[in-house]
Amino acid sequence: MAKYVKASDSIIEVVNDQGKKLKVTERAYNIVYKGKGFKPVNEVSNKAQDPNTSEVDYFTLSAEELQEIKNDDLKAFLDKEGISYKSSDNKDDLIKLITGE
Repeated sequence: MAKYVKASDSIIEVVNDQGKKLKVTERAYNIVYKGKGFKPVNEVSNKAQDPNTSEVDYFTLSAEELQEIKNDDLKAFLDKEGISYKSSDNKDDLIKLITGE
């Protein structure tokens, strides 16, 4: 049986590795989201090079981590970086462009 510790119910903003942001209570963060890899936004911005952007640099992710990201997001990242790709490219092709394989 799980043991729950009472946490304050203030609202915090959390973000996962893919950059998805959510507003949750501290209690929900501690019980649910922390175990799923979410982190408070202020922790993430301290580690980021530019604290004004919350975008993930896909160049730093492994091929396995990139498999979790939607094709549309991969294509948007490639567009932003100015890397060309074919519209018929599948996820593996897009990941190879990002990882440089």
